[in-house]
Amino acid sequence: MIKQKIKSDIEMNIMGSEVKVITSDNKHFNAIIISDIFENKDLLERQKSIYDIISKYITNGDIHAISFKTYTKNEWSENV
Repeated sequence: MIKQKIKSDIEMNIMGSEVKVITSDNKHFNAIIISDIFENKDLLERQKSIYDIISKYITNGDIHAISFKTYTKNEWSENV
C-alpha cells in the first residue's frame, strides 16, 4: 500500500522521525513529519528534503497530490 511506502521511505531517510500519513483514496495524501533534522531549516529546505524522498511516487503516478507539514520535536510539542 502506497501510504505505508511513503511513511517507510521517509522514516528510513530521516532517522528518528515520526511520520503520520493520512489518505482516504490512496491518491491524495496528507502527512506530518516530525524530526529534529528540521532544526534551523527554513520551509523550502524542509519541503525539498521530503520531496527528494517521495518524488518517485509523484513521477510514477502513485501520488496525485500530497500536502505535508514538517515540525521539529519541540515545535510539535508546542502545537499539539
